[in-house]
Amino acid sequence: MSASFDSRVAVPGASVMASGASAVSAGGGIGQAITGSGSVGLHIDRATLLSPEACPPAASVDWSPGVTNIPARDPMFVGRERELAILNADLAEPLAPGRTVVAHAVHGLGGIGKSTLAAHWATRRAATGTPVWWITAESRPALDAGLAALAAALQPSLVTLLPQEQLTEWALQWLGSHTGWLLVLDNVSDPVDIDVVLSRATSGRLLITSRRATSWRGRAEPIELDVLSTVEATALFTRGQGTPGGDQDDITELCTELGCLPLAVAQAAAYCEQHDCSAREYLDDLADYPADMYEATDESGDAERTIARIWHVTLARIADDPLAVHILLMLAWYAPEEIPRALLDSLGTPPKVRGSLGRLAAHSMITQYDGKLGVHRLVQAVSRTPAQGDSHRDAAAIEAARVSAAESLLEAFPEGDPASPELWPDVRRLLPHAEALAEKTAPEADTETEATVFYMAAVHLRHSGVRSAERSLRLLLRAEAAFVRLLGSEGRATLAARVDLPESWWAVGDERRGQEATETLYEDCARALGEDDPVTLRALTMVAETAQRRGDLDRAQGLLEEIAGKQARILGDSHPATLWTRGHIGMCLLGRGEYGAARLLWENLFEQCVTELGAEHYVSLGVQSHLLMALPVSKAMEGPTGDFLKGMVAPGDETSALETLTALAKTGIDSGFVEELLTGMPTPSEHVETAERYVAACRRVFGDDHMKTLVARMTLVQAYGETMDGRRLAEAVADLRADSVRILGPDYWFMERLNRLLRAFDLVVDALRQVDSMRAMLISGLEGADVSGAALDDILGVFGKFAGALQELLSPTEQGAGPAELPLPDTVSDAANALTAMLDGLRIPDAEEDGPTR
Repeated sequence: MSASFDSRVAVPGASVMASGASAVSAGGGIGQAITGSGSVGLHIDRATLLSPEACPPAASVDWSPGVTNIPARDPMFVGRERELAILNADLAEPLAPGRTVVAHAVHGLGGIGKSTLAAHWATRRAATGTPVWWITAESRPALDAGLAALAAALQPSLVTLLPQEQLTEWALQWLGSHTGWLLVLDNVSDPVDIDVVLSRATSGRLLITSRRATSWRGRAEPIELDVLSTVEATALFTRGQGTPGGDQDDITELCTELGCLPLAVAQAAAYCEQHDCSAREYLDDLADYPADMYEATDESGDAERTIARIWHVTLARIADDPLAVHILLMLAWYAPEEIPRALLDSLGTPPKVRGSLGRLAAHSMITQYDGKLGVHRLVQAVSRTPAQGDSHRDAAAIEAARVSAAESLLEAFPEGDPASPELWPDVRRLLPHAEALAEKTAPEADTETEATVFYMAAVHLRHSGVRSAERSLRLLLRAEAAFVRLLGSEGRATLAARVDLPESWWAVGDERRGQEATETLYEDCARALGEDDPVTLRALTMVAETAQRRGDLDRAQGLLEEIAGKQARILGDSHPATLWTRGHIGMCLLGRGEYGAARLLWENLFEQCVTELGAEHYVSLGVQSHLLMALPVSKAMEGPTGDFLKGMVAPGDETSALETLTALAKTGIDSGFVEELLTGMPTPSEHVETAERYVAACRRVFGDDHMKTLVARMTLVQAYGETMDGRRLAEAVADLRADSVRILGPDYWFMERLNRLLRAFDLVVDALRQVDSMRAMLISGLEGADVSGAALDDILGVFGKFAGALQELLSPTEQGAGPAELPLPDTVSDAANALTAMLDGLRIPDAEEDGPTR
């Protein structure tokens, strides 16, 4: 074999011929040639000889302490104790024998502080000598580039020798052959991208941050990152030099408005510091110019990291699912938490809706739990704010989402009587979202659908809510104004809203406006809807209620009887509305002192209610309340107590204190009131048992914290008082007062009335204790007919406490009558006036004191 190698440049057009059958001839430079017989010829023009140290095996290279690329630690870092504890427990401890790579994925909404947490924790680990490398891994190419950079950092000589693919491979070999390292993969978009690391790096630790909430099974242990607490967010806002000014309450309110999202709070603080504005000014601008403020940042800020832009990338990733975008914009009009998933049922087939929700949840834009949805309030706020040039948030899409939100709410409200507790569980799930819709929309832009939602929410709130009267009234006034604008003053929906206004004003304690709301109400309804329309009959009921509250019992009773007759003819004799109206007729009878007639009406009515509606129907319980609360008063008025009160006469101007005292004692003894007081009033124990069963039923039907249950508990307090059981009465009063403050708050208007009643019972408790301690002496004094001296003083002391209790019951309040008022007849009012005059006469000036003494 012969061969010719010529590395010279070939001459164009020159003839090249081999010298033999196995020869090789070349017209230019060649690297390797193979002859037909299998011989190989290799020609090397130039060669670079490398030392083994220039390209060592990855397993032989150790970590250099100076190698690091962790982002600067944020000096404003606050909170995150729970997450840091998890990372310390799982990633900082030595690996158990045979255990492979340990990976945790910190996931959450954009701007929630995932990277900040990772940098904070990684910096602390690096300080202990742990090899730490940070890779921004938002895509597979970015991950590969980060691994290549790791290889270059560990062995700089490789940069000029190997292409990026081989650098990436070298880094994976290094991770697979070393232990104790920490690799931070920041902002991972697709969990699949990190599989290459998980499959090759068999003995180390991975800390991943991502907006993706799903697809971590088998890859990493997920750690969901939530917003900061209010205290932590406030600390973040005020930390550092140049603390922005402003009232602490304003700062707390601003942090709450921003949903305690770390990025938003930090940007607001930087903006306030740079522009010398307070938290209150920022809040005001946020309300008036939301689009501008969501785009705002300080001079050093990243325009792509503003609140308006932070979620744009995520929305772009789901833009191929228009339903997902529409759902996100629609959820923006509801409250941020516990949104019933069923509100979305009408948007598409279950698989389609589930798929769209799954994509939103996967990108941390929403959370799903127990058939409910949650959205961060700042995501909602941005989603409601049109942005020029942003196809995801154009005005038309936002308005379409608002229409869908209102329509879905209206469709979800159940049909039926709002006073029926059976509806309340479903309704209470909708009410926060109806209120949120009202809060997030301008009244002048309300549609008929939205006005109807607000009306239904108002009525249901008044019946089913706790401390909800003011909220109910606001929604009702809003709905009425919209109906007037859209349908006119005599539209059916307008008149229905007006009919509900009197009760709503009374529920907030405004007697005057409630009565004014009934003026011309019946006439307007009768003219527009007819006299037999249900709305018209309810209007007439409000007129009757107003007459009763003004003390015109004859007119009130006449109107109620007329209404009950029409309801029986139109709705039926056993309809709840008919029975409820008949129950109110009894209150008129009781107020006029017709105790027997009232008792007979209620007893017969209660029996019918139980038969027709059931013992625990809300109408049945209402009639039973009349029986338990009012009839003991009427029975007392028919016995010695009534005789005592009727026999009381206010003293004249010239009557001395001693004459007043003697007359009061004599009236009490002659009437038999004192003897009944000392020997025990004839109250069967079954009255207490009935009251206890009634309260238990109210707890079941209305709930422990409903106003009706609190009022029902007054019947039990009264029953204990009737049995002269001071211990149980004192306990019941204390428990009711404590629960009322817990449920309603000490300043709620109802507490004035309740406290007045409970103060009266406190005086009764003291009187009963005094009676117990002097019972034998007083009975002895009565038997001897001697009521002078100490016996007289003791008797008058007891009278004084009962008189004080009666005054508490009848003392006027700013709000007027209400649900906690006992239905006391005029005779008691007259007696209270006499008692007031007597007690004033008992205040005898002392020679050595400037002030009056008893």
